[in-house]
Amino acid sequence: MEEGKSSKGFMMILLIAVVGFASYFLLFNNPNQGGEEGEMDRVTLQLKWIEQAQFMGFLVAREMGYYEEENIDIEILPGGVGINPVDVLIAGDADVAVAWTGNVLPAISLGEDLVNIGQGMQASGMRLMALTESDIEEPGDIEGKKIGVWPGGNELEPYAFIEMQGLDRDRDVELVNQNFDMNQLLNGEIGLASAMIYNEYWLPIEAGYSEDDFVVFDMEEEGAGMLQDALFVKREFLNENEDLLVRFMRASMKGWEYAIEDPERAVDLMNLDFTANEVTAKDHQIRMAEETAKLYKADDGTTEGLFYINTTKLQQTIDIATEYIEEVEGVQMDNIYTLDIWREAIK
Repeated sequence: MEEGKSSKGFMMILLIAVVGFASYFLLFNNPNQGGEEGEMDRVTLQLKWIEQAQFMGFLVAREMGYYEEENIDIEILPGGVGINPVDVLIAGDADVAVAWTGNVLPAISLGEDLVNIGQGMQASGMRLMALTESDIEEPGDIEGKKIGVWPGGNELEPYAFIEMQGLDRDRDVELVNQNFDMNQLLNGEIGLASAMIYNEYWLPIEAGYSEDDFVVFDMEEEGAGMLQDALFVKREFLNENEDLLVRFMRASMKGWEYAIEDPERAVDLMNLDFTANEVTAKDHQIRMAEETAKLYKADDGTTEGLFYINTTKLQQTIDIATEYIEEVEGVQMDNIYTLDIWREAIK
């Protein structure tokens, strides 16, 4: 009798121990669990520009709780005048940066070990625009003209476009620092203006001009297009945080899928001040969302999926930058990208 009681008591103790171990294992071996009990993994994302529909997928993912579902505490840093996302990434103040590949290549040429883990926009959104009343009709007509460019890494495609016409950008044209609007073009201060198809292109049209009032050079069609809005990280961070980046990518994809499916709802979710200026106006932001969606879904964005990296386009970006941008040299494509994070995220 005593022996039976002892056996039952031992079995009860054993059962409690097994349950306790199982609970411990599940708690501390959950792939979505942070480093400490109850803590979330932190990721800081540096945007290329201010919070706007250009980045709607990331903002929607934050507002819809998709990062939290992946056990990520996301911090999204806005960009702006004087903020280069590549510099922020290199300084260690961000874990992931939304950056134009052409803007990253000079830093890589100087030895920075930066890696593209996902390609956002699958085609260039850069345009150069002239008024039809000007004497610019063909690319070669830009010789001697004042051309508006945005400094800080946004000028590389116009530089390449100028050089492709057999012109020297320092001697054969006059480069002018352009504001982030189209006023200098409309006022006759410059003959050719930089414009993104999802933003500045539409400002004069929303103000009453017609699309027929402009001659437009599409950098993608002109052979000067470079990849834009890619996700870059330091290689050291990549090597130490592969699982975290897979979860970040998965949440970001979910946010972008939602935003692309319903751009107007995405704009509402971003909680912007629509009264701040003409760029933040709701109608403009909805148009921006629609045009940005087209760039994300272009080409491989539809056939392969969001954030796929097309190596042919990546090599083309490197080739254009190497040939026409003196700050870029010796970049090997295989060293600056990986599809591993993307592959794991889409499983």
